[in-house]
Amino acid sequence: MFVLAVISAPLAAWKFLPDFLHREAAPNVLTAEVTIGPFLNRVLEQGEIESSSSIEVRCEVRSRNASGTSILEIVPEGTRVKAGDFLVKLDDSALQTELIQQQITCSGSEALAIEAEAAFRSAELTLNEYEEGTFREQQETLESALVVADENQRRAEEYLAYSQKLAERGYVSQVQLDADRFAVKKALIELGVATTKLEVLKKFSKLKMLTLLKADIQTDRAKLDARQKTWQLDKQRLKEIEGQIAKCIIHATAAGQVVYANDANRGKTTGELLIAEGMPVRERQILIRLPDPTRMRVMAKVHESRISLVRKGLTAEVTTDALPDQPLTGIVAVVSEYPIPSGNIYTSHIKEYAVEIEIHNPPEELRPGMSAQVDVLVEKQDSQLQIPIDAAIARGDKFFVAIPHEDGTFETREIKVGSANDAIITIREGLEVGQKVILNHSEIKDRLNLPELKLTVPPPVEPVATKPDAAKTDTANVKPVIGNAAKKS
Repeated sequence: MFVLAVISAPLAAWKFLPDFLHREAAPNVLTAEVTIGPFLNRVLEQGEIESSSSIEVRCEVRSRNASGTSILEIVPEGTRVKAGDFLVKLDDSALQTELIQQQITCSGSEALAIEAEAAFRSAELTLNEYEEGTFREQQETLESALVVADENQRRAEEYLAYSQKLAERGYVSQVQLDADRFAVKKALIELGVATTKLEVLKKFSKLKMLTLLKADIQTDRAKLDARQKTWQLDKQRLKEIEGQIAKCIIHATAAGQVVYANDANRGKTTGELLIAEGMPVRERQILIRLPDPTRMRVMAKVHESRISLVRKGLTAEVTTDALPDQPLTGIVAVVSEYPIPSGNIYTSHIKEYAVEIEIHNPPEELRPGMSAQVDVLVEKQDSQLQIPIDAAIARGDKFFVAIPHEDGTFETREIKVGSANDAIITIREGLEVGQKVILNHSEIKDRLNLPELKLTVPPPVEPVATKPDAAKTDTANVKPVIGNAAKKS
């Protein structure tokens, strides 16, 4: 079985037909001669010009509302720019208002941070003041009182002893003696109080004050840390807003030609431009592309019925509607292995594959977005027997032709065929140069000796366990359909 290619180039191949089409004497019978000559098999598809090396300029401004950020000014499309040139200005009015509000917030958080730092430093000084000053002062005061109480107690005991000696001699009354005894008791009590106060100061009051003062320091430190972090966040937010305002003015990072990133599919559907002055854009949306004019390519979509013919490295001819007098040459660089996802439910059954054709020496006038026609030469034979494809009659995996004779009879002959396109099919065996074959063989189908087409009904298949290998299609035994070559009488 032969793999017969199908392409869309009937005009190129049918140019041979006027040389060998003849009207036979028999009514309604058209014939053509078997010729020998070059055979070309081409794939013709539509595509779009783009640069294989393109810098994408995106919107880096976060949207403040659902509609996005509006474009206030944009350089005209097609302008050639250098690195650093102005490209786009986005609306920054909302950001300017937000900037003022954030500056106020930053000033408030800075004041709170300064206040918290002052409170923290004051708490540290208070602790040092207590340990080095207040506590020592209190301790020395109590120690002094303790010394005085001890001295008073000693003197009271001496007075009592002296009074007792005088009382024995009758010089001091009993009342005076009782008073001296009371003075001793009072001095002992005052000594105990002074001792207790000093012990309380050292064991409890000092510990309590240190705990409270240290807690105040920790609290003030936490407040200071929180307010400093709040201030840092506010400053960071202020810096981000300033950065967003700066990003509202976009400059070119490299030289190139300005191309708006308008969605072609959406434009065709709604007629709406995505990139224009006054139009809103979202964050990360592509605004402009700066393609490299020296590296251009065609992105073509090839139908699944012809994608097997296209291979990497094949030569291609490219023509554009904008430059019809400048034919371009190129080479197939990439053939996608997977179909392009369809964005329309009505065309989801159409499977197309992306093919990239690198253009050799693109002219300066060539711009991204131009429509292009791609002619990929998939097969070339210098000398090959050939007939119009309408002359071939397909019966299963066999092919036949109808040959007229001078006596008015017709011969049905089996032939071996080779490659084919939409207009021509090549002959490997069964015909010679100059022989005539009938084109409209359906007019004489009753006079041809063609094998009957047998319709076989496959036997019912019993359900079996699915095996991994059995679930795969044996593509090696699939017989291709030759487009219009499968003419059945």
